[in-house]
Amino acid sequence: MKKNIIKTFAFMFSAMFLAKILGLARNIIFAKFYGTGIEATAFFTASRIPLQLLDITLGAAISSTFIPVFNEYLKKSGKNRAIEFANNFLNVVIIITIVLTILGTIFAPSIVNIIAPNLGAETYAITVKLSRILFPIMIFTAVAFVFVGFLQSMDEFNIPAIISVVSNGILILYLLTFNNKFGIVGVAIAMAIGWLTQVIVQLPSVKKKGFKYSLKTNFKDEGLKKVVKLAIPTLVSSWVQPINNIVNLRLASGLEDGAAVSAIEYAYNIYLIVVGVFSYTLSNIVFPELSKLSAENETDKLKIIIKNALEVTALFVIPMSIGIAFLSSDIIKIIYERGEFTAQSTYLTSGALSFYAIGMIGYGIMEILNKVFYAMQDAKTPMKTSGIAIILNIVLSIVFVKVMGYRGLPLAASIVSIIVAAIMILIAFSKIKLNFEKENVLEIVKYIIAGVVLASVLAIVNIFKFGSILKIVISVLLGMVSYFTVLFLLKSEMIDYAIKQIKEKIKS
Repeated sequence: MKKNIIKTFAFMFSAMFLAKILGLARNIIFAKFYGTGIEATAFFTASRIPLQLLDITLGAAISSTFIPVFNEYLKKSGKNRAIEFANNFLNVVIIITIVLTILGTIFAPSIVNIIAPNLGAETYAITVKLSRILFPIMIFTAVAFVFVGFLQSMDEFNIPAIISVVSNGILILYLLTFNNKFGIVGVAIAMAIGWLTQVIVQLPSVKKKGFKYSLKTNFKDEGLKKVVKLAIPTLVSSWVQPINNIVNLRLASGLEDGAAVSAIEYAYNIYLIVVGVFSYTLSNIVFPELSKLSAENETDKLKIIIKNALEVTALFVIPMSIGIAFLSSDIIKIIYERGEFTAQSTYLTSGALSFYAIGMIGYGIMEILNKVFYAMQDAKTPMKTSGIAIILNIVLSIVFVKVMGYRGLPLAASIVSIIVAAIMILIAFSKIKLNFEKENVLEIVKYIIAGVVLASVLAIVNIFKFGSILKIVISVLLGMVSYFTVLFLLKSEMIDYAIKQIKEKIKS
């Protein structure tokens, strides 16, 4: 089983990494044309609005409650009943998102004014126009997420992993060919088309796995009732990120002449590429398995998967966060600084990225443990921790912005993620008796020691005056060698296991 998980993880990681690289390429090209100017601020604000509203109203119900209920039907009632539930769930989701899209389009001016009240008149007008174009992506996103949940539950991870590749490709194609003719309005249209393709790409696999679509909708379906029961606390627990983003938009819209909105968005995209690809890949792989083990009451196996997932998260996220913190300015300069993206844009964006890096480990742990509780159909625990996170983030964001300006927003987010991750670990200890053995604690300590050595190496590299590219190359090479060498010398279990797998592969 472990070997299959590793193979699946490797493919998903590669596919998602490719999608994120294309997303990065999209952002690089976009930054060249629009920098941190008013059209960039308008687009980032407008593109955030429908996705954040979807997350607040429906998103978590799709991504977190569908899989456990579907797997329960699959296990106890058979495939036909499970597919019947999935079809009904899909139709309800489509109806709700169509209504939300219509309302959003009508009330776009008021929504923009509430979320980003400090935009200049010209930026505000463009944002309203773009948001009306982008509201239909709520429908496409929701349907795509349902299909992803269905396919993952049917042990198909490859197709869901590549859907973003196509949508990013469409946006890149537009920017390279038609941007000069249609401008920022065309960017919004291309983005909407890209989300639609995420649905289309999955259709052959969905059909192959036995999904037969029907217009029949039963609002009294027992599975739907269970989803609604789980959805209320789940929705509240999912509000952390979208509310944080809305708070950031509201506070940042009046900072640095509005450029803070774009700077934070560019930084956040880099942040998600680094930690998001890893965390999403790992959590998406273990979630269906956790749901099945929970339904079968295989508590011991469940705990083993959780501990392994947390160890793997710490192993990779610790060096990622240290590297980003030390190299943020060079990374942003190499990636974005050209065309309309000036040295000032680099300064603003790298300032945000370095503070985002602090919270990467918290983000990774939260992603895993949220999936654990959802798999156990315990939506109340994430709801409670999310409530804490929302309150903390609002308070810290307001305080830190007054002291540090826009940099206070990513710092607040990072501190909150670490605090909430610690709280969730303590709850896991209590609720599911997730006890870390001595060897688990020692393994984490080894990662921390290796991280300290890595930070020391990067600090020494920083003393010398290298060009940005050379500095990153040297830092990555020396950093990786020092980090994994220390773990090898400390006899890390994960490293020993990896070495054994490589030797077996060579022999075979």
